[in-house]
Amino acid sequence: MADYTQAFEDILAEYRVNVEEVRKKTRVFDGFMGLGNHPGNAACHEIMDKAVEKLCAEAAEEPDPEAAGALVEKLFHAEGAWEGPEYARLALLAAQRHALALIPLLAAEKRETLGAWYQKTYPRRERTPAQDRILAALMGM
Repeated sequence: MADYTQAFEDILAEYRVNVEEVRKKTRVFDGFMGLGNHPGNAACHEIMDKAVEKLCAEAAEEPDPEAAGALVEKLFHAEGAWEGPEYARLALLAAQRHALALIPLLAAEKRETLGAWYQKTYPRRERTPAQDRILAALMGM
């Protein structure tokens, strides 16, 4: 059995390094009024997203409710704990959608706990359609 939470931490560590490199290379007006390269369009965001998608798919193949729950929890909390640029936080928020592959594996109590937390953390008026799907999956709707 693989340690999916450690693998996720490794993905985040690499992402932090890549985001910092992008930030260092960003010029003052990059992205302003469509000029230059917006740092939010850097390849590192898609690389991180694909790595999270692959990790969640691998974890979904191994029906271990505890491992799945730990990974989902790490994935959900990564965005809120992010201390970097806003565009990177938004990429982490978007990566939460990959948890949909793991939610069916979670124990009912874990789904309920995470659902209550998710609903409180992401109020209805602020949720994206992907977050609505995540909450529906957590709440069994």
